[in-house]
Amino acid sequence: MMRTKAALRRVARTALTTASAALLAGAIFASTPSGGTVSPSSSTLTWTGGPFVASNPLSCRDAELTCDHFALTVLPPNKSFVLTVRVTASSIGDDIDLFVRDPNNNTIASSTTSSGVEEVVISNPAAGTYTVVVQPSLVVPGATYSGFAGIGSPPRDIMSNSYNGVVFTSNFTGVPSATPAKSPPLVPNLKVSFNPVGRQAAEPSTGVDKNNNGFMTAGAFDSVIGVPGVTTLARTVVMRSSDKGKSWQAVSPPLNLGVVNTTDPDFTLDPYLHVDPVTSRVFSFDLNLVCGGEEIFSDDEGVSWQSRQVCTVPVNDHQSLITAPPGQGLAQPTGSYPRMVYYCFNQVGDSACARSTDGGTTFVKTATPAFLGSDPGTTGSVCGGLTGQLAADSKGRIYLPTGNCGLPWVAFSDDGGDSWTRVNISSLTPMADHEVSLAVDSADNIYAVWQDGTFRLPFFSVSTNRGVSWSQAIMMAPPGVHEVNFPTIAAGDPGRVAFLFPGSQSQNFSDPTRPWNIYIVASVNGLDANPTFTWTTANDPSDPVHRGDCGPGRCESQNGGNMFDFLDIQVSLVDGAFWGTASKTCVSNSVPSLNCVTNPQAPGISPGQGFSIREVKGPPLFLNR
Repeated sequence: MMRTKAALRRVARTALTTASAALLAGAIFASTPSGGTVSPSSSTLTWTGGPFVASNPLSCRDAELTCDHFALTVLPPNKSFVLTVRVTASSIGDDIDLFVRDPNNNTIASSTTSSGVEEVVISNPAAGTYTVVVQPSLVVPGATYSGFAGIGSPPRDIMSNSYNGVVFTSNFTGVPSATPAKSPPLVPNLKVSFNPVGRQAAEPSTGVDKNNNGFMTAGAFDSVIGVPGVTTLARTVVMRSSDKGKSWQAVSPPLNLGVVNTTDPDFTLDPYLHVDPVTSRVFSFDLNLVCGGEEIFSDDEGVSWQSRQVCTVPVNDHQSLITAPPGQGLAQPTGSYPRMVYYCFNQVGDSACARSTDGGTTFVKTATPAFLGSDPGTTGSVCGGLTGQLAADSKGRIYLPTGNCGLPWVAFSDDGGDSWTRVNISSLTPMADHEVSLAVDSADNIYAVWQDGTFRLPFFSVSTNRGVSWSQAIMMAPPGVHEVNFPTIAAGDPGRVAFLFPGSQSQNFSDPTRPWNIYIVASVNGLDANPTFTWTTANDPSDPVHRGDCGPGRCESQNGGNMFDFLDIQVSLVDGAFWGTASKTCVSNSVPSLNCVTNPQAPGISPGQGFSIREVKGPPLFLNR
């Protein structure tokens, strides 16, 4: 029977434990030779590796014996140089991954495409012995590979995608614009995959479980609920990928409504997905309006689901859900599930929240709202309860950001949402939208990113004291990008962050055909006063994701294209790669008048086609995953 690569990876995960045990009892195959040196007098070397006993689709850190290791000693020349490391599978169809660890055993570079050829380029690495790790992601037993390492002159364009932002102070004048970096980062290449999920997706959210399965919501207007020929409500389908985002399968539970078969829930007014990074429980939470919300969750990668009506507060909007460690006060799990679950929502008059102490089975509204719907810095100014998405740190403090009152704010709570402290992140960047995005790193530093309302550019700030105070904001759009919308952020180890946002290089904000791309930006020194950023686009710029207006606020264009309210980016705890989402409203068509890619006057689609993004080359956000 023929099996897809995704199915084979799932089988390989099951076999991994058995294979690891067998390796512990027998000989370990290593590279031949086991190490070598590159230097100015001997600038290249080769080796061979394998044979591999079994596939390892997860991580070498958890099963080192299943992977191959080559000790690479680097003696640098007295000039600028790059180190290139490349591995090539011997058989077509084998999928191997490449990681390079520094002399301290930290993973500094990776290449994890779905192919048998992987390459990383490292700029001016210090002298020392590095470890080249080759992971047999999906191979036949007995698979081998060949390896190459060499030092040479850096390519001319090595710094073309690296830059520094602009520290935005009160006396800044003009439009802030990034400048090229003075020196390339250690890992100058950043590349992502960009794969369709097979369904339209409004404001798609994503998550990754401990088996490196990716999950994503795909909400489209095809519910069985509605008025035929007039309008239909949206329906969320949870999608899963088991092959690094290359292919996707629907895993939402079926629902029989008499004569109609659909998925549960049968409609949504807002989709949202969260994967608990500790337990891998997958939560999909859909806005119901009358009751409040409909929640489904799965503990077996979407094979089976439990369904709950969450009727804490009816008539709410723009929900967000997060899992967190226990906190203070009543923020203590009461059942077998070891983590707290929170969801917050817009009630127009305030930003309210509810918590669950039993893994999402039941929810209770918290004692006070995170925001009151009026300007936290003044009195009497009513501006609603829209917010960004929840975040949480390792001590159980939860964070809810907002920009809905004209400036970026964050509210945080230690006692499960019963009391809140509200802090202004920046007073220098007036906003025209509510979407402020937060991420918390492994040391509980907090990062915030938002789009300002004056320049329509992304700004970035950091808190090293758990949200109490914030650094001077930095404008961090890549050079040549003149407008963005709803930037979002993920974090790993301290200073290691990744951003995702739609952006346009057009300076004509009134052009209804101006093209937009999905920009990906990464930094490994995000805690510095002026970090170095590296950027790429997820899509080919000749094939834009959107045309025309995209905010502020909802990304909705004159041609009908609509991404809706936000996109998402998360990081895998398995290998440190980030995953993101896109909603592509500008799509090709065999009819020229409908082909938005080649015909700027063609209509867009609403919502856009769902696309998954995954880091395949660059610095991992975690050093020891």
